[in-house]
Amino acid sequence: MPSSTKAAGAIRSGTWPCVWRGEVQNWFRSGILRNAAWMLSGRGLQLAGRIAYYLIIARALGPTGYGTFVACTALVAVMAPFAHLGSGHVMIKYTARNRHVFSAYFGNALLTTLAVGSVLTGFALLIRPKLLPASVTAFMLMAVAIADLLGLQMTNICLQAFQALEQFRRYAQLLALQMAARLIAALALAGSHHTPLHWAYLYAASALIPMIGGLVAVSRCCASPQLRLKLLVPSVREGFHFSTTIASMSIYGDIDKAMLARLSTVESAAIYAVAYRFIEASLMPIRSVAEASYPEFFRQGMQGVTSAFGFAKRILRRSVIYGLSASVVMFVGAGLVPVVFGTAYNESAVALRWLCGLALINSVQAFLRDVLTGANYQGQRSSLDIAMAILNVLVNLWVIRTYAWRGAAWSSLMTDSLLLVLTYLIIRWHLRRERALAGAATSPQPIAAVDGLG
Repeated sequence: MPSSTKAAGAIRSGTWPCVWRGEVQNWFRSGILRNAAWMLSGRGLQLAGRIAYYLIIARALGPTGYGTFVACTALVAVMAPFAHLGSGHVMIKYTARNRHVFSAYFGNALLTTLAVGSVLTGFALLIRPKLLPASVTAFMLMAVAIADLLGLQMTNICLQAFQALEQFRRYAQLLALQMAARLIAALALAGSHHTPLHWAYLYAASALIPMIGGLVAVSRCCASPQLRLKLLVPSVREGFHFSTTIASMSIYGDIDKAMLARLSTVESAAIYAVAYRFIEASLMPIRSVAEASYPEFFRQGMQGVTSAFGFAKRILRRSVIYGLSASVVMFVGAGLVPVVFGTAYNESAVALRWLCGLALINSVQAFLRDVLTGANYQGQRSSLDIAMAILNVLVNLWVIRTYAWRGAAWSSLMTDSLLLVLTYLIIRWHLRRERALAGAATSPQPIAAVDGLG
């Protein structure tokens, strides 16, 4: 009997508290939830450490020095989604379905990241004089590119290796090492020369140390990387769709803030950005569950969208409750934003009430999108992401000039809702197609006439 039916019967009979306790106990015994707890702890430590080291380097470098470093990292961040060409996601996909191929895909992912990251580093140095201020030197840009296009991306490959093998405790430990290295580097800056170039060198060192630690940990705890060159080209071709998805979502998530500063006022951008930080924080548990369940979507997707969607529905029963609860809490508690950030951010409380529905939308959207990925339809997901990123930019060009942050909030709600609806419609189309194919396969075939007997 489905859990919703049992719950309805329990409410009528008055035994719903016992059923609810049983549901909660089953939830907490879930392997996915245990993995999500490790993910959440790692991401929580990462968030706390990131806040701390941002405060340290912003104070140490001052507005001019920090602005120089941010300009440098912004250019590299545009290239970062393509540094690995989605090879880590391809590794997760095939390892989740057959663990014996892990070493080959792990080795190929490292080789792809090394090659593409090196090319992008050279390209960044080539375009530096045209796009970056004179205060950004070649050595500074090279250090940041090595950190973010090589060190950080290879560490991410190691994190995805633990994710593929569902070793989420080690995943969280590597995240903690990564954040500790960055925090120690920031403290070293505070106690030494406060220059952007010096910080760039420390920044690179803080990326390379966890990279080395991650490579050693994966090789010792899982398997050593191997090269399977015949798989390289198909992996790059398939991984490109993952890269375009990451790039599209990066644009989709951040472009509205930059457009607010350009088309409206920097005050509007600040009001909107503060409110959006609460939305991002509220989505951490959802993203943790999504990362923990990601390998299982690939296993379920081997049987098609029907199986992957059935798995998603089991998660959605709980994620929707969380998303709705988070939206209500943010709506009711939005008045506390000025207490935390100061009265200058009074309007951020209003902005948070506008945006709070994103928690509910994303609690559904995250798992529906993984249905397509798990069932080998990443290309369709990627195309949809690109279309929504373009739509978001076009709508923002219209509404931000007139309505400032309210226009950006309306645009986010509209495009997120549309992405959810379109994703669901694509899934429904695949479900009908698979049912039709299954019906055709099981229907009796006519017996062909035989010459002389027909």
